Amino acid sequence: MNSKTSFNIGNIRIGGDAPVVVQSMTNTDTNDVAASVAQCKRMIAAGAEMVRLTVPSLKEVEAMRQIKDRLRAEGIMTPLVADVHFNPKVAEAMAAIVEKVRINPGNYVDKRNFSQRDVTDSEYAAAVERMALRAAPLFEICKAHGTTIRLGINHGSLCDRIVTRYGNTPNAMVQSALEWIDICEKYDFHKVVISMKSSNVHTMMEATLKLHEEMEKRGCTYPLHLGVTEAGNGVEARVKSAAGIGALLMMGVGDTVRVSLTEAPENETPFAHKLVNAVRTLSPQSCLVEEKKMIYEDAEPDYETWLAKAAALAGYCYFKYHIQDVQLQNPNFSAEQCASLEATILQACRIKMSKTEFISCPSCGRTQYDIQSVLTLVKERFPNYPGLKIGVMGCIVNGPGEMADADYGIVGASHGLVCVYEGKKRLTEAVSIEDALDRLQSLVEHAAEK
Repeated sequence: MNSKTSFNIGNIRIGGDAPVVVQSMTNTDTNDVAASVAQCKRMIAAGAEMVRLTVPSLKEVEAMRQIKDRLRAEGIMTPLVADVHFNPKVAEAMAAIVEKVRINPGNYVDKRNFSQRDVTDSEYAAAVERMALRAAPLFEICKAHGTTIRLGINHGSLCDRIVTRYGNTPNAMVQSALEWIDICEKYDFHKVVISMKSSNVHTMMEATLKLHEEMEKRGCTYPLHLGVTEAGNGVEARVKSAAGIGALLMMGVGDTVRVSLTEAPENETPFAHKLVNAVRTLSPQSCLVEEKKMIYEDAEPDYETWLAKAAALAGYCYFKYHIQDVQLQNPNFSAEQCASLEATILQACRIKMSKTEFISCPSCGRTQYDIQSVLTLVKERFPNYPGLKIGVMGCIVNGPGEMADADYGIVGASHGLVCVYEGKKRLTEAVSIEDALDRLQSLVEHAAEK
C-alpha cells in the first residue's frame, strides 16, 4: 500500500490530503532586514502561505535570524524557507533557524568533471556515497529542529555525473531525485519536499509525473512542489505556469506551488490561488477534443481565472492526447482576445511558436540589476521572432544553466552590469545594459540572415 507522506512545516500541513500550499520568494537583499521584513509582510497579505528568501552565504544567516524574529514578534507565523546554493555550511546554519531549507543536489556533488568520459558503476556508487556523507550533518540538524528539506532538482543544473549517464533529460532529473530520496531514507530522514523545475513545460511535467510514479512504486510518496521556472512576466508567464502546474494538479499531482513571475513577488500568489481554485472546478470533461483540437467554451468573467482554466486544460490535453490546436470561446471577451490567448497557450505548450519566447527568472536578493525593466526592453526589441528563445536571468547561480534552452541571453553580473550568452557560452565580460542589448541585436540579426 502506498504511503502519502504528510507533515507540518511550521504551522502549515503539507502532503497527504492537506490543501495545496501557495508560496512565493522575496527579491530584496536579505541583508536588508527592514526591506525583507516589509516585503514578506506584503507577500503574506497577498496570500503567500510560505515565504522563501535567498541565503547565498554565511553572512546572510544572522540577517535571516533577525527577519524571522521580527516577523514572529508581530505575530506572523508564516513558515520561512532558506534558499541555499553552493555552501552546505549555510544550509546547516539555516536548518537551526527556519522551518524549511531548500538545497540543490549540486551543493553536495564532487567538483570533479565527469563529462568527458564514462563513469564506471563503482565510481558512480562511490560518488553518491561521498555526497551522502557530506549531507549527513544537515539531516541531524534538521531532525533536531524539526526542519524540512526541499530537494530542488533543476533541469539546468544537473551534475556532470548524472548527465553523463542519463543525458540532460527528464529521466536524469528523476534519477537525481531518487538518489536523494535514498540518501534521506538512509539517514531515516523523511521531512522531504521535492521539486522538478524547468522553463520547459513538457520537461517539468514529464519529470514530475515520472518521479511521482517511481515513488508510488516504492510505496512512499513525498510531497511535490510544482513550478515552471523562469516563466517570465505578464500573460505569457501566467499561461506557461498554468499549463504546467494546472495540468499536474488536474492529474492529482502536487502539494505546494509557486508561480514564478519577473514582477513584484506579491503579484505571484493572487494568480497562484486563482489557478489552484480554478483547477478544482475542472475535469477532462470540461472541454472537447476533436481531431487533435481542444475546444473549450466558458463564460468565466474574470480574465485571469479564464486564462488559468484554459491553459491548465490545454496542458493536460497536450500531455494526454497530443493536441495540435486550441479553440476558445467566451462571451465576455472579444474574438481578438480569444485568438490571442489561443496563440499564447499554443506557444507555452510549444505546439506552435508564433513569436519570440522569453525565459526570465523572478529574481531574488542575488540580483544586482533591474531585471524587470530590462525584460521589458528585451521584449520590446525582439517581439516577433518565432522559434527564437531569449533568456533574461538575475545572476550566475542559476542563470546560464536554467536558460540553457535559450538561444541567447543576458545574465546579471554585478552592480547594474550583465553578461551576454549564447546558450551556455559567455560571449562578453560584464557590460552595460545598453551594450548588452546592442550585442543581442547583432546576434539575432545575424542568425535571422542565415
